[in-house]
Amino acid sequence: MKRVAALLRTEAKDLKAITEGRGLKGRYADALRDGAGELEVRLRETAERYERVHGELTHWAGELAGFQAEADRILLAARADAERAAASGLVSGLDSGPGSVHVSGPGSGSGPVSGADPGPASGGDPAEDPTAAHRTSLAKVTAQRDHRAAHYAARIRDRIDDTIRDSRWERAKNAIDGRRGVVSFAVDVMSWVATGIAVTAITMTPAGWVAGLAIWLTFGVLAGHLLLASAGDGSWADVTMDLFGLLTMRAGTLALTRLRAVRDATKSAAELAAESRAAEEAARASRSLRDRTSAVLNRRASTRARRAKARHDRNIARAASRRAGEAAASAEAALPMPSASRWEAAAVGGERETANLFQDVKRLRAAYEDAPAVQRASSGAETHRRLFQGTWIAASTVDGMDKLLGTSDAVPSKPAYGPYSDRKARYTKEVGSPW
Repeated sequence: MKRVAALLRTEAKDLKAITEGRGLKGRYADALRDGAGELEVRLRETAERYERVHGELTHWAGELAGFQAEADRILLAARADAERAAASGLVSGLDSGPGSVHVSGPGSGSGPVSGADPGPASGGDPAEDPTAAHRTSLAKVTAQRDHRAAHYAARIRDRIDDTIRDSRWERAKNAIDGRRGVVSFAVDVMSWVATGIAVTAITMTPAGWVAGLAIWLTFGVLAGHLLLASAGDGSWADVTMDLFGLLTMRAGTLALTRLRAVRDATKSAAELAAESRAAEEAARASRSLRDRTSAVLNRRASTRARRAKARHDRNIARAASRRAGEAAASAEAALPMPSASRWEAAAVGGERETANLFQDVKRLRAAYEDAPAVQRASSGAETHRRLFQGTWIAASTVDGMDKLLGTSDAVPSKPAYGPYSDRKARYTKEVGSPW
């Protein structure tokens, strides 16, 4: 603390030189002088706090060493008396080893001597215990130690009650530090639950609220990791992986939206193709009728009645062709979307809508191979499906590797790969306070 205080005073001295304007010229000289002056005051106040606390701790260290020496002296005397008593046959021995006396620092409670206070050697009768007087002396030393520890703790609290105040962020960070275990455990539980939902979705489609819960849990994990990393209690690598997961989720959503648009366009083109195909087939079926009516209309000798009947028959044939086309288009529009198999859905992370859309595009493409419009409309289906599949594989790989190699607060006994955790720890950096 003394070295830190000296360093702060050196920095404050340099800042004071800047404040006085020596060597400062230019556009930003005034701003630098003002900022340096404020910082110089803060550094000087902080150095004074360090020096005050250092002085109190120095005094306490001297008294603590005195208490420790007195405890050691009592232990040696107790051993000597116990040995003499053992030689006289009064006691069987004293179970204690060298270095068993330790007096703790301030605020540590009563922890006086670990081994210098065994139970009475002969049934608890002070008259038969040659170390009873020494135990009483040690209890007095311990009480004095605790009293002086509380005294210096109060003086240190008084010494740091000055004009320096933590920022709101520093207070928030301290609160996070105090609850780090709880926050980390909650984040880990949410992460494992979200992963469990994702794994379950590969083989069975979860309910809508379950899928929504997984999304909210993902955002909760990101918020928790961001909170811990900002306070210096977590790794920014976790935040990066969470953001990567959300980005892949967003990319997968865009891919699904585009695949849905491709399927809708392909469906519309297929309906038009079905209408055109059915109309052409109906026209071919009525070709002989159309030829006969045309011959009647083109023959000069045909009567007016025969011409009228020919026109009527031809219009009926045209209407029948049109109705056949409309019926085919309606039938195609009414066809339900095919249901993908479990393995086809598993290939895209269990997302059945994606698998069903792709299967429907493939069906339409095969059913209307002779329709160029259908082939053009369906051309982007593979690209969007591969993009969706790639985002799912990337996110699952990152999350799975982190779960496999990293530590877990929810499952402390889970084995972890040390170098992986060490590398993540390298990306731990606290967000600083305003000054």
